[in-house]
Amino acid sequence: MDPNERSFYKALSARDSRFDGVFFVGVTSTDVYCRPICPARTPKKSNCRFFQSPQEAEQAGFRPCLRCRPELAPGNAPVDDAQRIAQLIVQRLEEGSFDEKAGLEEIADQFELSSRQIRRIVQKELGVPPIQLLLTRRLLLAKQLLTETRLPVTELAFASGFSSLRRFNDAFTTRYGMAPTRLRRKAAEDRTSIVEGQTSTLQLAYRPPYDWDGLLAFLNARALKGIEHVADGSYARTVRLGDAKGWIRITQAQKKHALMVEFTHSLTPVLPALFVQFRLDPTAKVSEVVLDLAGSPTTFRRVPQRPDSAAARAATSGR
Repeated sequence: MDPNERSFYKALSARDSRFDGVFFVGVTSTDVYCRPICPARTPKKSNCRFFQSPQEAEQAGFRPCLRCRPELAPGNAPVDDAQRIAQLIVQRLEEGSFDEKAGLEEIADQFELSSRQIRRIVQKELGVPPIQLLLTRRLLLAKQLLTETRLPVTELAFASGFSSLRRFNDAFTTRYGMAPTRLRRKAAEDRTSIVEGQTSTLQLAYRPPYDWDGLLAFLNARALKGIEHVADGSYARTVRLGDAKGWIRITQAQKKHALMVEFTHSLTPVLPALFVQFRLDPTAKVSEVVLDLAGSPTTFRRVPQRPDSAAARAATSGR
């Protein structure tokens, strides 16, 4: 049993309601799958299989429990479908793996709905249609690349998710009222975060407090030899995303609440996915993290006096 499964089994044994809807357990002796809060007798470890969703459990041949009713788990009940669909689309947007047409069809099939219904749900939940979400994400990334790097405009247009330079120029001019080259000229006058050569640097703002030194110590203790390296206030590692290979180096900005992410240009085609993979959760709500840790019977004694240190460790707990 891997570490995640051991944690899941502990949550199952304790009937910990915080994990309700986070995972489901299939019991091989009964061929039934349950929520972790199921009142039935706790099965043996050897008889448990853990799944992230009811769909995975049923795909593996398990049927839903009639006592705890997995379909009512938080976030998984049919009434929650609209919120889950919106969150799934936003997640795929952040990963850079969402295509407005093909992506919607795939998600629609997953929920047994039409793409038209998906569009209505997203409009209701998020206030804008999917295509506007997609366009905004692409333009914001392009704007940051124009401002903070010297990547050629054509290259950054494709890195931002546009299929052609013409579409990028049209969208940018229409939305921001200026040509991309005008923004680049303006930014060049006071640019401070350029790295010459085969790399560029982008800033990743965080919500203070953020214990960068504590986070580095945490990462250093778990660094993978030959892949990760912590030294001189920085964290570096090699990266492979799809066919793209390269490396990143992260440091803390001197006068801003931000991390500076240096990346090799070989990773430019996968920038959206790169930032999702290695963002180190800078937007974590520290007060909520500390409150949750302090309320746990197994971690409250370990929450340090400095809340930013607790949040730093929590930010990488899923790593």
